[in-house]
Amino acid sequence: MILRYWLVLLLCLTSSGINAQIFEKGVSKELAELRIKNLSNISYDLTFTIPSTLKENVTGTVTINVFLDDRKDIVLDFQGSFSGACIVNGKKRVVETINEHIIIPKKFTKGGMNRIEMNFTSQDKALNRHSDYMYTLFVPDQARSCFPCFDQPDLRATFSTHINVPEGWKTMVSDGSNPIPTYLYSFVAGKFEEKTAVRDRHRMRILYREQSPERESQLPTIFDEASQALKWMEEYTGLSCPFKEYGMVVLPGYQFGGMEHPGAIQFSDRRIFLGTSPSLDEKLSRMEIIAHETAHLWFGDMVSLRWFEDVWAKEVYANFMASKITRKQYSKIDYELNFQKTYQTRAIALDRTEGTHPIAQELKNLNHASLLYDDIIYDKTPVMMRILESILGENHMRVGIQKYLRKYYFKNASWNDLIETLHQQNPSAGIRQFSEVWVKQKGMPVIHTSYQDGKLIVSQNDPYGRGLCWRQKFDIRLIYDLGRSRTVSIDMREPVVSITLNDRPNGIIPNYNGRGYGVFTLDDAYIKALPQRLMITRDELNRYMLLQTIFDNYQMGNVPPSYFGELYRCMTKERNPLIMQTIIDHMAKIAFDLPRSERATLEQCMTDIMAENKRPECRQAIIRKMATFATSPEVLDVLYTIWNDQNDPLFNEHDYMEMAYRLAILRPQECDSILDKQRQWLKSDQLREEFDYVSRACNPDENAQRTLFNQLLNPENRKHEPWALHALRLLCADVREPQNNVYIPASLESLEYIQQTSDIFFANNWLTALFEGHKSREALDDAEKFLASDTKLQEYLRNKILIAIWPLRKFQEQNNNK
Repeated sequence: MILRYWLVLLLCLTSSGINAQIFEKGVSKELAELRIKNLSNISYDLTFTIPSTLKENVTGTVTINVFLDDRKDIVLDFQGSFSGACIVNGKKRVVETINEHIIIPKKFTKGGMNRIEMNFTSQDKALNRHSDYMYTLFVPDQARSCFPCFDQPDLRATFSTHINVPEGWKTMVSDGSNPIPTYLYSFVAGKFEEKTAVRDRHRMRILYREQSPERESQLPTIFDEASQALKWMEEYTGLSCPFKEYGMVVLPGYQFGGMEHPGAIQFSDRRIFLGTSPSLDEKLSRMEIIAHETAHLWFGDMVSLRWFEDVWAKEVYANFMASKITRKQYSKIDYELNFQKTYQTRAIALDRTEGTHPIAQELKNLNHASLLYDDIIYDKTPVMMRILESILGENHMRVGIQKYLRKYYFKNASWNDLIETLHQQNPSAGIRQFSEVWVKQKGMPVIHTSYQDGKLIVSQNDPYGRGLCWRQKFDIRLIYDLGRSRTVSIDMREPVVSITLNDRPNGIIPNYNGRGYGVFTLDDAYIKALPQRLMITRDELNRYMLLQTIFDNYQMGNVPPSYFGELYRCMTKERNPLIMQTIIDHMAKIAFDLPRSERATLEQCMTDIMAENKRPECRQAIIRKMATFATSPEVLDVLYTIWNDQNDPLFNEHDYMEMAYRLAILRPQECDSILDKQRQWLKSDQLREEFDYVSRACNPDENAQRTLFNQLLNPENRKHEPWALHALRLLCADVREPQNNVYIPASLESLEYIQQTSDIFFANNWLTALFEGHKSREALDDAEKFLASDTKLQEYLRNKILIAIWPLRKFQEQNNNK
């Protein structure tokens, strides 16, 4: 059989003049470029039959219409199974499949419109099937696992879909009336609750799994927030919503926050349905994810990327616009502070590691597209875009984007296409050079501020020695005696900026307005003065930026752990919940780095703060942190009392589940009774299913833990990927080190398989869950030994490991320097 395939392949290559590389598994760039030159006017007429039992396969039929400029082979992508028989232009033909490609030789095709009909059986790979519902998720290249297609983003097509489903099931299908890429096509089927609405002429429909008064009471707000996002996008772009209906599907255990299928946007239930007393963070998060997916209807759906190495170029628009939409809807919230917390802080946390990479990356085959996804493309890109807007001018940016959208209306475009459009809008802004540094080079600057000989010196240092200068603007605050202060605006067009001062400042606060991107450092005398400024800095954004600067310097070893005393004092008075959450996160990191006895003291200090800062947001944030973090018996007693009462309106069922997991792990003799009680208190089958899956990781028996870990390596056992990650996080809990170090070599050796058998964020999140509870030398040695031994490891995966172990490496470095 193998010989026969290669003979067929040889004949195909001879007749078509095609390089053999295009027939490798996946979709190679060579194949994509060859097809885009010859194929157009594609349509799919699809029928799927969904059986009532998971033991039976999903089957279907497809009719593909495609126009060929020249008579050549037609190469379809398909990972499922089919008989080999199909109908091509009205005649029954037998064709071959080579490396997941169906080859229809040119002797069966013709110049002009061709029609291909075939029956097929889908793989379950991207179908996400459950006993009474299912949903498809094809991003970035998984449509070919479900039906024969041209699975590349620049071969847009229209879709017509019919789905045969069991009685009582509802369906929702992507709007395929306008041409869209295959990765944006989707369908959902199952037993769902349904609600419809009309907002500002937009027809809206939502499907969700479980009926409850708590959820249904939130539906009007969800519709309102979607409508607000649509209205803002239409006003900003000057274009009406490009799709007829705004459909939403809210799914339990969903892999992503959301996915932008036009007319059938998928959302995680944890992001959309909030608890009884949601935090401000949770409210903002819901608005941001709705705004993000709504912005994608223009950026990603209407105008799509040409190739997935530009995947970030659709995400940058979505988050950039989402931040603006959220700013309008939550006008009383400090927009700059929320932008910092949502995007910039997360981007810096990755960009400072050895595993960072340029925003723009090369991609040779769609097989590897999922490896491109991380916080660089989601969080650094909106930071970059905002800086670009400040250089270009806000009006120039908006007009340029409008021209870009009209030029590529229901077409495909690249980042360079946008840059050229914006350049024409304002040629003097120099955005081509800006893009070369910010987009095409990795990393970020270390920005040092000092006072020398009557001058304020601000210098950028490229940590990779390339001499790059990241052009940007930000403010520095100079503090003098007698309460005097001065703000200095810095425009870093060159690596060093020098400003003459009349007198020496007593204090310097860098990046005062948060507009600068990088790690900001100071001379020692000024660094030591920073914590004292926390209690007297009244502006909330400035206070947040001061916190970040202190914490960045703590992670660099420039500030000792003892500064937590100022954080403690700050927490007792803090009123802004976003800042409060940040302080709690910082204190938790410091506590984690401390020896066990000192950690217990700091945990108790954090808990005692609730007696002084009586704001509900403070209590909620501290207890939620302790539910994943506490080790001291005294704090665990507090946690146990709250959990056992189960009547605090600040906490929802997931909060109590989290408390139960931590208590069960830290009190192994009570593990069974704690878990049994928690299960009895759960009110829905959905929550019980999740709890039964995750709570297995609390078992104190080491053999049971290892058995569960080995099960998680099998993709069949992690169909709810967030649940699998939660279980892994509990197995790798900090209090279980060093016994859980055994999971590190096994995880790293299986990493490529894990990446290949999961969705786009899973490998990143697996590594985070694996390493975040570790701080031992042994854990770091295991990781570094693997990196040194596996010389064939893909660069993408190597970078992800380096990102995950960065905190562990920094902890060991600082311990060695003590």
